[in-house]
Amino acid sequence: MKVLLVNPPIYDFSAYDVWLKPLGLLYLSNILKSNGCEVVLLDCLDRNFFTQLLPKQDGTGKFPSVEVDKPDIIKNIPLKFKRYGIPQKEIIKFLSLHKDTDYIIITCSMTYWYLGVKEIVDFIHEIIPNPKILLGGIYPILSFQHAFHTFTNKTTKIFSTSDFTELLDFLGIQYTNQYKSFANFPSPDFSHYKKVYYITIRFSYGCRYNCAYCGQKIIHPKYEQKNIEQFVNEIKNLYETTKCQNFVFYDDELLDSKNIKTTIDLFSKLLELNLPIKFYTPNGINPKFITKEIAKLMYELNFTDIRLSLETISDKVHKLVDKKLLLSDFEQALSNLFSAGFKSDQISVYILLGLPTETIEDVYKTIHFIAQYKLRIRLCELAVVPYAKMFSNIPIDVDPLLHNNTIFLFNGIPGIVKPLYKFEELQQLKTYVNQTNKSLINCYV
Repeated sequence: MKVLLVNPPIYDFSAYDVWLKPLGLLYLSNILKSNGCEVVLLDCLDRNFFTQLLPKQDGTGKFPSVEVDKPDIIKNIPLKFKRYGIPQKEIIKFLSLHKDTDYIIITCSMTYWYLGVKEIVDFIHEIIPNPKILLGGIYPILSFQHAFHTFTNKTTKIFSTSDFTELLDFLGIQYTNQYKSFANFPSPDFSHYKKVYYITIRFSYGCRYNCAYCGQKIIHPKYEQKNIEQFVNEIKNLYETTKCQNFVFYDDELLDSKNIKTTIDLFSKLLELNLPIKFYTPNGINPKFITKEIAKLMYELNFTDIRLSLETISDKVHKLVDKKLLLSDFEQALSNLFSAGFKSDQISVYILLGLPTETIEDVYKTIHFIAQYKLRIRLCELAVVPYAKMFSNIPIDVDPLLHNNTIFLFNGIPGIVKPLYKFEELQQLKTYVNQTNKSLINCYV
């Protein structure tokens, strides 16, 4: 059986390669290979196509883009809408070389990126006779009704679960029960990439918290961890086969909130590898669990650009939306990180715009608090997540283009949710944050 895996291009107001890899497809690739399938990958965001846009030292970088017309539902948005990814002619060329594929599996990692899926599906139907197209990923999990309405006539099957066994059953692949649990997943398959600029990994999948703005409980309800020895060997093998030094944790709860000893054991075993690698945490770390021992291990392991999830300095708001952090926890974590040897330019902090009861003045207070520590501020805008508690008043059949974090706060959901802020005040806030971050450069020298 020949299977083509596809990670589509992105249609959005902005996009940047901040360690974006289709990790689910890469796990699936090795699962399929171990069951005798021939697997090919079309990653429309593969940096190997973008030789004119060299990545930074950490592997991140710009995607090439072209401006495109905005769909009618977002026509009023005063921002340019673009397509990001490899040229369409490269997609057509690739598909033409693989007309003999038995199944095509497409993923989509954001609900509001479905236009990339539409492009791929349309090209497939033009090039491959009688294609069997399977659609999965976060988009159909969180917006199944929209996915069904939009793609049911052009796909063979749409999956609304992160459980790979449903897909394997559909493909008629015989397997043992190991794939029912993330803990038994194989290593992600990076052999499809000519050059690997960064490796994305997960020690755990899921999250024990149930934050009001998050959809992780819907995407993967259980919290699961890999065996420490297995995971450490996974990293060792990935380094040896790729020689890539940038390793990126995709975990939502990397520091184990129930048993910190698990984290200590994991980091200690990784340290024993003695490999020249760097670790990154783009999903953010809960500062509450950065003990002195954890901070020391992270420093020795060469954790780089540590991203802390603060969201707000208001304990009152935390109690409303996540119950996972107090401001005193954050301050203690910083003390532990600095004591371990980290400098301010190695740490950045996430702030989340759009939290309940918060005004824009409250956001500025959080910015000023972080700035006093000379830490880089990373401003995150709230996106609509279907089924999450904060968005229970939004119909699940709303066009996912309106979920987009770039526009939701000033556009709302017309006729349903009023905008939280004005476009102009958001632009002023972003400018202020950029200026604040730039002013830190002289402090780091």
